[in-house]
Amino acid sequence: MDNHPRYRSLFWPILLVGVGIVWLLSNLGLIQTISLGSILKFWPIVLIVFGLDMLFSRRYPWVGAVVGLLAVAGVVGLLMFGPQIGITTNAETKSETFSTPLEGVKTAEYDFDTSSSPVVITVLDDNKSDLISADVTYRGIMRFDVNSSDHTTVRMSEYTDNTSWLNWDFSFDNLRWNIGLSPEVPSEIILNGGSGAITMDLSGLQLTSLQTDLGSGASTITLPQSQDAYTVEVESGSGSVTLNVPDKASLTLTLDTASGATNVIIPAKAAVRIEVNDDGSGSLNLPNGLMKASDSSSFDIGAWQTANYETADYKILIQVLGQGSGSLSIR
Repeated sequence: MDNHPRYRSLFWPILLVGVGIVWLLSNLGLIQTISLGSILKFWPIVLIVFGLDMLFSRRYPWVGAVVGLLAVAGVVGLLMFGPQIGITTNAETKSETFSTPLEGVKTAEYDFDTSSSPVVITVLDDNKSDLISADVTYRGIMRFDVNSSDHTTVRMSEYTDNTSWLNWDFSFDNLRWNIGLSPEVPSEIILNGGSGAITMDLSGLQLTSLQTDLGSGASTITLPQSQDAYTVEVESGSGSVTLNVPDKASLTLTLDTASGATNVIIPAKAAVRIEVNDDGSGSLNLPNGLMKASDSSSFDIGAWQTANYETADYKILIQVLGQGSGSLSIR
């Protein structure tokens, strides 16, 4: 029979109680607001105190209790007095409206570098005075740079703290980008997507070109009607992409897809030509009624077009430059 008393460390019970105390103080407003991601930033401290507990607590059981108390006290002290010395655990959530006037602008170029927040881009209907009006709720630093001239350039980007590889965001703030663009001037759009969902309804916009590099968030893009031809370049990632092409529009659409599913919806009886330069491992589905317009012997590589393509007033040219493992459907 083993008469030795069983070893029980007080470290973990004290640590759990301490986490609860920290969260309670935060909810009461006695320390700065935190989230689960904020607490996880202190994971190196857990490794240190856990190592100390393993080294000393079996011989000196009271050491585990002392180490746990010191760890909790240190975290509480850092949360209470950290802001006074410039240390914060969670960036403040801000809501702002960014805008620039339309007056004097003849053409516009927009460069959006998005993050994990959902993004909605539409056309300004009631606002006739602004070139762009963006209602943004964000954390970190939002950059809104305008180079005003006849050809005005607007750049928007969001910077958040990514210094820690274990800097996850478990908060439930309504982070978002709601952007309205003026339909009064010809516009170019460059958009770099992140993990947030992107919804673009460009109906009514004088679009001259759209260039997107999409990430893991799902994207839905509705293109505008136009008497003048414009270009659309879509490079997608793991997120799904849906492109809605209107009638009475002439455009060249280039696709370079990855693992996400891509759906291109074209109008019935549209004059369309599809050129496939690369066949990936994903499935390729083309609309019915197309004629082979190339000498390629490959089933998946070549050119197809409708019978009315050469004589139509509005033409849609779709070029598949690359296809990954995701499905591509044009219908």
